[in-house]
Amino acid sequence: MFRKSIKLSIVAILLACSNLYALAPDNMLKDGIRAFDLANWEESCEILNRFMETWPQHEKYNEALYYHTLASAKTIDSRTEEYRASLGKELTTATESLAKNLPEKDISEAIAAIKISQNTNKPETWKELAKLTPAELKHYLTRKWHPTPSVCPFETLEWEKEWTASNHKIDSELLSEISLLKLSALWQIIISPMVKQSSEDKLRELDALPLEKVFKDTLFTAFRKGNPEQKRKTAIFGYHFDYFNHNKLNTNNQIKSRWLRYLNSRGISSRETWSPK
Repeated sequence: MFRKSIKLSIVAILLACSNLYALAPDNMLKDGIRAFDLANWEESCEILNRFMETWPQHEKYNEALYYHTLASAKTIDSRTEEYRASLGKELTTATESLAKNLPEKDISEAIAAIKISQNTNKPETWKELAKLTPAELKHYLTRKWHPTPSVCPFETLEWEKEWTASNHKIDSELLSEISLLKLSALWQIIISPMVKQSSEDKLRELDALPLEKVFKDTLFTAFRKGNPEQKRKTAIFGYHFDYFNHNKLNTNNQIKSRWLRYLNSRGISSRETWSPK
């Protein structure tokens, strides 16, 4: 009788546990959805993530995944910013250690990348880039963090003149990238005759006259110093310059151009050669 009583007690305990186990995931899911409905996105993410990790075979797993996905999307900015800040601190500590223990190593590029990572606002004027070091500027230009030269060509030329005059140790790829920006500004002026005619004094002040000669000189600098991608962009500028220099608008005459030969040798599709801006 006593043994039978013990068995019944064990069965009762097991049934109770199984009932609690059955209720636990449903309650957790409800808690996660309730947090979602109350706009507590991070709390909802945590609860639903725990639910999915604990019961990956649960019949309501996809429902949990649905709310977890929406909550995650709503917190992506804050979580990204937290990760950015955390990684920034980690890299700052690393560069400080390297500067102390390996002072002969150049870590300027890493320092520049960290500095940029703390600033998420794209520069709106060239003045914001005027005081950057070459290493910092290279990171900005690589990420296209600069004003559009075709929108502000004179400001671009002014910045290029002043910045290059103040910085002498410029690596080849950075010099090519700066030259491409200058080409964009010069091209916008070349194809804007009214502006060009009324801006001779300004162009002279910026050492941009004679305009065609400066454009050609800049072409050769960009091409000579550039990597393959920069050479491709330069050649497209050069070809359009040659084409419009020899043809009237809307004509289709074939021309001889070293830039066209280069593009053809690279197998560049004609559909990839829109007029540069």
